[in-house]
This record gives sequence, structure tokens and C-alpha cells, in this order.
Amino acid sequence: MSWNYDPTLLTPPANANADQLSQTQLMGVRYLVGDTITTDQQVQDEEILFVLTQRTSIWGAAATVCRSLASKYSRLVDTVDKDLRTTFSAKANAYRRAALGYEQDAMVRGGALPYAGGISFNDKIMNESNTDRVPPQFTIDMDDNYLPVAPIGNEPTPSPDDGDDSSTDDNV
Repeated sequence: MSWNYDPTLLTPPANANADQLSQTQLMGVRYLVGDTITTDQQVQDEEILFVLTQRTSIWGAAATVCRSLASKYSRLVDTVDKDLRTTFSAKANAYRRAALGYEQDAMVRGGALPYAGGISFNDKIMNESNTDRVPPQFTIDMDDNYLPVAPIGNEPTPSPDDGDDSSTDDNV
């Protein structure tokens, strides 16, 4: 298990390779969580790297790490010994609040944003002309007419002699 923090690695070099980008993300999550003090290590590098494989952004990873730390401190009890107090519940609540904030940041900065297609004419035409697009469920079987359809509402039922007007006698 290892732990390191180097603030110079928060910004990746211009021609960064995959390892350097991974280290930049690791340092970014460690910075956001506040686990930057060597004498008070909270989360190991391997744990953060695992979370980074599960989340798409450093803000999402920071939210997951904060939730993990909140559950860690929730297991510990608050103690009072004369003038000395340890309040692990306050730490747990602080990490829970931080997790909520980072989750919101992950949605705005690093996550997927909602998309409403077909708002502009060009967008609608581009979507319809995409050959790889799955047809919408709404249009499947829309024009198929496999079964006869019964009259709906107050439509009169046709009588057998409606087609022939010559046989009716108005003088009777």
C-alpha cells in the first residue's frame, strides 16, 4: 500500500502519457478530498486508483472517496474524556456533505449532460439521416394495418341496401 501527494502533479505536462495522466487524476482526487497531510493519511493510492476506474471524472471519484471516509468515521463512536472530545460523527457528516457537493460537480463538470434531440431543424434532420440510429419505439408498427378496425364512436352501421338507391320507393 502506498500514499503520496505531490502538488506539482496536479497539472499534467504538455505531452503527458497515460501514467502521468493517472497520477494527475490521483493527485486531483487527493486534493479535492483534503487528504494531503503526510502525517494524517486517509486513503491509499490504490484505493483512489480503483475508484478512478469506476467513475468518469475526478469529481465523481472524490464523491465516492468522501462517502467511503464518511462510512469509515460513522463506525467510530464519539468520546469525551474530561476536556478532550473526539467527534467522529462531525467528520462523517462533513465528508457526507462534501460527497454531495462533489456529486453535483461531477454531473456539471465531468459527467453526462441531458440532451433533448429534435429541438432545431438541422439537429432533427441529422438524427433522422443517421443510418446507425435505432428507430424510435413510437414509430414501430405505426403504419401497419394487420387487423380490421371496428368503427369507433357514433358511426352508423351500414345496412345491406345502402349501396342501391333504385330499390327504395318513397310513395309507399
